[in-house]
Amino acid sequence: SRIHPHFLFNALNSISSLIPEDPRRAEQLIGRMAALLRFSLDANQSGLVPLEREMKIAGDYLEIETARFGGRLRYRLDVPEELMQTLVPPLAVQTVVENAVKFAVAPRREGGWIEVTGRAEDGAVEIEIADDGPGFSSAALKPGHGLDLLRQRLAAGFGGRAALQLRPHAGGMKVAIAVPAHAGAEARHADSLRG
Repeated sequence: SRIHPHFLFNALNSISSLIPEDPRRAEQLIGRMAALLRFSLDANQSGLVPLEREMKIAGDYLEIETARFGGRLRYRLDVPEELMQTLVPPLAVQTVVENAVKFAVAPRREGGWIEVTGRAEDGAVEIEIADDGPGFSSAALKPGHGLDLLRQRLAAGFGGRAALQLRPHAGGMKVAIAVPAHAGAEARHADSLRG
């Protein structure tokens, strides 16, 4: 649930530069940034959130970064509607997307692409974040940061029923978040019994 100061600084600069030429877009980005900050603050209070909320925040983050990188950042979000109530740790997808922007897009003159897809298979929902960057191995994960923290949050939320998988490939990197498919239904059922 950390928002890096350099992201805030860059986002504010991008929005500021849009005000004279495209005030409507600047206003939209301020709304997206407010939603991202609100979600980040609330994330500390939430155990798990519906994938639908997580995808909205990841989309907001990517739109803010598109204002900064322009055509250098290309992305696609393709998660089926029937998966959107699956529960995930807050900022799970956004953390991986931010990592892809940082390592696959930002350092390269030509930029890069990011694709978020989702599918259900064998009782699990898998959200895969792919990019065309240089890739990395699990040895590169810094303890207590980014993807390592996400791995810990998946274990805390689901025990051994969830996983973070790193899949380097010839065209870049894929990071997959796998959670139980029935997690959303279980939580809704428990809530209805309490109510």
